[in-house]
Amino acid sequence: MMSTDCKRWKFKDSVQVLTYTAHIIIQYRKAIKLAHTSEIKEAVERLITGCEKQELSDLLGEEAGNQFFDALMKLDALIEPWQNGREGRITEKQLYHFEKYNQNPNLIQKRLDGSRAAIVGLGGVGTIILQNLLAAGMQHFILIDFDAVSVHNLNRQFVYNKSSVGKLKISECRDYIAGINPHADAALYHQEITQPQDLRVLDPYEIDIVINAADKPHNISEWVYRYCKERNIAFMTGGVGSFSGQWGPLLTPESYQSGVTYEKNMPAGLLNCYPDEPIKGSLGATNGIISSFMSHDIITYLAGGSPKSLNTRIGLDFDGLHITETKLSQKESAL
Repeated sequence: MMSTDCKRWKFKDSVQVLTYTAHIIIQYRKAIKLAHTSEIKEAVERLITGCEKQELSDLLGEEAGNQFFDALMKLDALIEPWQNGREGRITEKQLYHFEKYNQNPNLIQKRLDGSRAAIVGLGGVGTIILQNLLAAGMQHFILIDFDAVSVHNLNRQFVYNKSSVGKLKISECRDYIAGINPHADAALYHQEITQPQDLRVLDPYEIDIVINAADKPHNISEWVYRYCKERNIAFMTGGVGSFSGQWGPLLTPESYQSGVTYEKNMPAGLLNCYPDEPIKGSLGATNGIISSFMSHDIITYLAGGSPKSLNTRIGLDFDGLHITETKLSQKESAL
């Protein structure tokens, strides 16, 4: 394996260098402050285009060069130079975002390209997730929904338009996918999920993640979770109300193996709940907020990162912008 001394390094795209008269600040999430000397200025300029670690030591002296390099590595500001293989394509810009994973972003994008997501429900949550995953370069989808597009869907379900009204959501989503990426594929199921067995339509497929974006029946998220756990497939769920929304948990095969469970238990003594159907009130902006957080965490997981909602249910109060996090418990393994 090549040592760090022989490798070339450069600043990540998101690194910001602020040059003042007396000092230079290098910022990436956190920041370091350095004296503004001609040597430091030259070292910074070399890292903008790329250089070897030894060049820094030759310029600053062995000890100072090592300290400078180590400080930048601790700041997570450096990456090995890479060539963007997606120039002129939809995913061109996001490859620079993927630098934060400290490997060649082309490899991460290739991983996303080959991932398959199943989306249950193509309403205000599911359609925005579809848009984000498609825009991120994903090319393989399984879409499950029973509804036709209604005119009132257009305030929050942005893959549809007025010509979509009366047409099946799965068909309109297929056409939307083809309009963005004609090389992408989508298996369509015009099916209402009324019992756990209905999810067996997914059995023939190798799937990387199943996303529950449906809000009925009331226990559909548990059905999807149990199906994913049985097949050792990653699971994500979320939903939106009038005053708050929630996303997560995102559960992975590692979650199941470590005993993390997702169960929504009814409060003790509760006899019934009104209404027993999803609320009618729905706003495009709040649907977009929750769905975008879900999409971000799904993409992070598929890219090899650890999203905030991993094994965690996250709630957001829209008016107060208050966020709550609930870590899921682990059941002890049976002896």
